[in-house]
Amino acid sequence: MAEGRDEATAYGGPKPYLWTEIFRCFGVALDPRKLLIAAIGILVMSLGWHLLSRIFNYAAPVRTTSEYATDTIAKDYKDKKKAAGVDYTNEDFQIEADKRFERDYANWKLLNGLAGPDGRLRTMPWYEYRGPNPYLFVTELLGGSSVERQASVSDFVSSTVPVLVEPLAKLLIPVIKFLDSDASSTTRLYLFLVVLWSLATWAFFGGIITRIAVVQLSGKDRISFMQAVKFVTNRYVAYFLSPIIPFGIVTIIVGGLAVVAMIGLIPWIGEFLIYGIGFPLQLIGGVIMAILLIGLIGYPMMYTTLSAEGSDTFDALSRSYNYVFQAPWHYLWYSFVAVIYGAAVTFFVVFVASLMVYLGKWAITQAPLSETTNQKQHYLFAYAPESFGWQELFLRGTEIAKVRKPIMLEDGRTVMHYTDANPVEAGRYMNSYSVSNKVGAAMVTFWLCLAFMLMLGFSYSFFWTAVTMIYLLMRKKVDEIEIDEVYLEDEEPQAPLAPQTPPKPTAPSTATSLPMVTAPTPAAIPAPTNFKGPVGSVAPAPVVTPPVVTPPVPTPPAPPLPTDDAV
Repeated sequence: MAEGRDEATAYGGPKPYLWTEIFRCFGVALDPRKLLIAAIGILVMSLGWHLLSRIFNYAAPVRTTSEYATDTIAKDYKDKKKAAGVDYTNEDFQIEADKRFERDYANWKLLNGLAGPDGRLRTMPWYEYRGPNPYLFVTELLGGSSVERQASVSDFVSSTVPVLVEPLAKLLIPVIKFLDSDASSTTRLYLFLVVLWSLATWAFFGGIITRIAVVQLSGKDRISFMQAVKFVTNRYVAYFLSPIIPFGIVTIIVGGLAVVAMIGLIPWIGEFLIYGIGFPLQLIGGVIMAILLIGLIGYPMMYTTLSAEGSDTFDALSRSYNYVFQAPWHYLWYSFVAVIYGAAVTFFVVFVASLMVYLGKWAITQAPLSETTNQKQHYLFAYAPESFGWQELFLRGTEIAKVRKPIMLEDGRTVMHYTDANPVEAGRYMNSYSVSNKVGAAMVTFWLCLAFMLMLGFSYSFFWTAVTMIYLLMRKKVDEIEIDEVYLEDEEPQAPLAPQTPPKPTAPSTATSLPMVTAPTPAAIPAPTNFKGPVGSVAPAPVVTPPVVTPPVPTPPAPPLPTDDAV
């Protein structure tokens, strides 16, 4: 923890409340890189869900099929009797057939609501109903009657606000449905694969967004996109496993209790030993599972822990659960502020994006000769995305105008669909399309979907950015670590110095080398004893003549021996 920090802000005023830091997330979330990453993540997740939904979805069971006939039930109960030893009757078979059909229909209804043609997990992003268009909402709010305003506000709050927590909701919904009593083994397998695909997707894309966001929110230098991708790729296993481990522990506990329940089927042993004496063990297992599942509301902080600390799976798990349970009210308050603020800025972004596309569409329809040539450019927007009311906005007042209508589905659900306001006139107009009209409409639809996905990506970008800021605030609250303390690694390490090239060995000389002779040390010559001079004078040093050393004469090589040829 950094100590001695100045509690005043940069402009000299008092330090604001920590939760006001969440208001910085809007500008950070508008980063085009985050919008593109979020859009790609949404597309990858939706394609995986759509494929799984098509694989697992099946037709609704029919009561009149042979599967629910009394003869089929009678064959299953052929060798069985009631408790009193009485045979089963046709009335009993009819009751059992009705029970089987109701159970199978309940299983199908649950799965169809998720994986069916209009299921929550099968619908592609541009077709998913997310409430009225903000531009139309504002116009109805200002110019509509009191009843219309009340209906618009209710529809907006119930359908548009939840878009902000869509990443969290779309993970928790499969978990909640997994625990539903009507879920069959097939439905649970489908939901397990959906959760696994979601975690695999956002472990990568969510990790990139949180890594870029945490560096920006901490005030560090700007991080590049490739640096963030490399950071997450090196730690992808930790990102992926962090939220999976709680599910794995829950699965182990459920499997253990199921085995115990099988033993409990033995008479007396089950009632007395397993359920009577061992029931507290079941309660302990339930408590552990409840704690793990409740703590998953903080699962996004597992990603932010890895992005901020550069640590491992254990640290991500411990910090996320510790922050949620040690300071729950702070976490709920920060989340509440993020949801309210996020709903406002999401509304603003969708409003501005819708207005920009609408004004561009309105401008091209003002061409002077479009009326005389009967080539109004409305057909270009015939296949616009339905979500957020884009199709309703762009086609209003045209021959192919769309209106919202509630439709009752086969499984009893009511969903909002966009249908033609005038089906006859719309059909005539669509049949008049030429090949060039269809090609032009398809190309415009591509750009509209791209703009829509970037707009929708803002809600996901803001979600991950806000979660990153909440993690930094919770870390400061619990661990007293400043917001600007974030792990940074050397993305471009310095290249090591080039090793010195060893000198090349010199070729051996063919000349004969002379032996080295050490000169002898001259012997000390004593001073003369017969020196006569004045008192106090020093006798002169004797002259030393160095010995002369004669260098050795090299020995010539011996002449070669005569051969037989020479003789």
